[in-house]
Amino acid sequence: MKKPNLALLICLLTPFSWANANSLPAQPHISVSGQAKLEVKPDTVSIKFQSVAVENDSDNAKQVVDKQVDNILAALQEGGFSQASLKRADIQIRPEFEYIEKQRTQIGVKAIRNLSYQLDDVTKVNQFLQVLVKSDISNIGQINYALKDPKQWQKKVRNLAVQDSINKAKGLADNYQATLGDIFSINYRASSARPVLMRAMESDQMPSSYQNNQITITDSVDAVFLLEP
Repeated sequence: MKKPNLALLICLLTPFSWANANSLPAQPHISVSGQAKLEVKPDTVSIKFQSVAVENDSDNAKQVVDKQVDNILAALQEGGFSQASLKRADIQIRPEFEYIEKQRTQIGVKAIRNLSYQLDDVTKVNQFLQVLVKSDISNIGQINYALKDPKQWQKKVRNLAVQDSINKAKGLADNYQATLGDIFSINYRASSARPVLMRAMESDQMPSSYQNNQITITDSVDAVFLLEP
């Protein structure tokens, strides 16, 4: 069987976006893009929340917030959670206003302390949220699922993308009855991971059943392989 013309082969197998003299070899070649995706179960979760109090003066507001934090620490210990994983920002103090008869009126002083907790057992998210609700936390914010060691997964998906590019190049060469040669160039694009962000909750809501959904990690690599004469 007669082999196809290699000049035509170059046109067929080279994406238009790669067609410039600076990145492609003069001899026959194949350019491919390897793709890979992994769905990974998260193994750590960060939970953000606030301790908030509105009182007549800043000292009282600060004392209420400090008391809430003490209550959280006690509840964590009672629930079997590590107190050391609770991160506490500085207390913010600011006047609190309301519109009374269309006039902006100061009704007190608000104290806010931003808090976060790194939970390494994602199966205990609901249990931890119960602790917060029972501790009268007024605002439960974002819940970020993540990976403790994302680099190992990124390396794995990158290797899969590389293997995909090799398989594609070999398959195309075989289909066109050509012989795949050495690698000419590699263009690597950084991988990405998309964690799951959960919704916020009000303090008077009991936690619903939170699903520790999967994290999608993708990667891609462009490669140019020479064709043997």
